[in-house]
Amino acid sequence: MKKSVVWFGIAAIAALAACNTSTVNNTPGPCGSPPGVSQTVLVYPAPGATGVPDSIPQVIVGSTSAIPSGWGVTVVSTIGQGVNGAPFTTAPTPLPTPNQIPAFANPVYQSSAVNASPGFAGSTVTVYLNNLNSSCLPSQTVGTFTTQ
Repeated sequence: MKKSVVWFGIAAIAALAACNTSTVNNTPGPCGSPPGVSQTVLVYPAPGATGVPDSIPQVIVGSTSAIPSGWGVTVVSTIGQGVNGAPFTTAPTPLPTPNQIPAFANPVYQSSAVNASPGFAGSTVTVYLNNLNSSCLPSQTVGTFTTQ
């Protein structure tokens, strides 16, 4: 009886060891688009705008529908500075300038607060959508602008 218990224990340990031989991919994938949102564009600062102050307090996007909770923006400058914005909230009315109204009908405007000063001075800034509750890599560009 003791022999069979020992063999059972050895077999169980071998089985568990075999389960741990697979490798785990710890590299996060792209965030993609928020679920239920077909199109999102940069509204403020206007895409392609130049001379935007380097201490931008917020980024505003326009989408075909409301972006789900937990999403915001990540802004990355050409000089290597990058920061995550806060989760989206309702955009202020009226919209700050310079802005660009989306080409699609009935856009939903949402704002992501950003603390990007002073590392953004004199650079081109790319704005990405980001699932802030995930380790995914921001991959969907919504627009760019240039700071002063």
